[in-house]
Formats: sequence, structure tokens, C-alpha cells
Amino acid sequence: MTGDAGPDGARLLRELHDAIGPALTGMAFGLRAARNLVGRDPESAARLLAQLEEELHGAICDLRGLTDGAPPDVLDRVGLVEAIRRHALALSGHVSGSGTPLSIDVQARGNMTVLTLPVQVATYRVVCEALSNMARHSRARTCVVLIRTDDERDGELNVEVVDDGIGVPWRDADPWRGVGLTSMRTRVTELGGQWSIEPGVPVGTRVVATFPLGSG
Repeated sequence: MTGDAGPDGARLLRELHDAIGPALTGMAFGLRAARNLVGRDPESAARLLAQLEEELHGAICDLRGLTDGAPPDVLDRVGLVEAIRRHALALSGHVSGSGTPLSIDVQARGNMTVLTLPVQVATYRVVCEALSNMARHSRARTCVVLIRTDDERDGELNVEVVDDGIGVPWRDADPWRGVGLTSMRTRVTELGGQWSIEPGVPVGTRVVATFPLGSG
């Protein structure tokens, strides 16, 4: 696609990137893990390949849904927190099986029923993209995803993805470069929220998104 795609075209490209990119990242790690298992544990390799087939079918369903403007099917089936936990579990399993141990801990606090569907979709996409970036670039061993609502004090949803990897690779470069980072920031700011990426303490990377409750 060349030239100016226009706002609708740009939105579709963003949705394609955010929906399919993290799914393909996880499957790539999963295929590497299956290749490692084939010689020494064919049965486990077969189970993993069957799981990857299911994940591929899920990605195809998401792709078809994008053309209709539908939200991710998994949100409707299991809810936001469980959807993120399932994605994190699959990704950490695939990365660990490929040879790099990775643990992802998903924590949720507060009342998630107050979240509008647009906020749920944005949160799911932002977390999945942040985890995909972490798995591909950070060399992290552990990662924590914290999702917290505070509807009594400040009426916000706070989302953090923190890892113990090598940290933000650019120090003086433009922090908004790259499709994934730009997409995360756009998703959050479109709903009136704030987004940032910064070095973790003492190491790693910290991605933070804050949404006003009821937005969207």
C-alpha cells in the first residue's frame, strides 16, 4: 500500500499490526520450541504444534473480525483479565520452550466491570504489544503486568508492564518511533489517557498507560 491511506486506512493498518503482530511473535517462539522438542520428546512437540494450530485459528478469526470492526473475540468469551493471562501464559511458555526462560505475572486489582469496551480493547492491545516487544527485544527473565482500577479516588484505570530486561535501547533517539510504540500511544491518547515508556528501576523497561474510567 502506497500514498496516504487516510484515517480509516491508517486505523485498519494499526489494527492489523496490533492484532496479528503479537500473535505471530508468540507463534514464532512456539515453533522454535517445537523444533527443540522434536528429537527428544515427539509427543510434547505434537501437543505444542496442536496448540499453535489453535492459536493460528484464533489469529485468523481476529483478522476476519477486523474487517467488521469487531473487538477481539477472547474479550467476549473470558473477559479482559483472563484474556491477558491466557496471552501471557502462551507467550511465556513459547519463549521459555525456545530456550530463554521467561515468567510473566499478571495481577489485577479493583473492579473491572466499570471498564467500557473501547478501554478493554485498548488495554488488551497495549498489553499484548508491550509483551511482544519485551519478548523480542528485552532478554527479560521476568515481567509483571499490573491492571488496577480506582473508581472511588481518581476514576482511572492504571496499566503497567514492567520487565527486568536490558532496558530501553535508545537513549537520545525519538521515543515514538516504530509502529508498535506509536500505536500504543495513539490508542491510549484517543481515549483521553496518558502513555509512557521509561527505564525500569533498577533495570528493565516500564510501559505505563492510564485511562479515565468511562472513556470511549
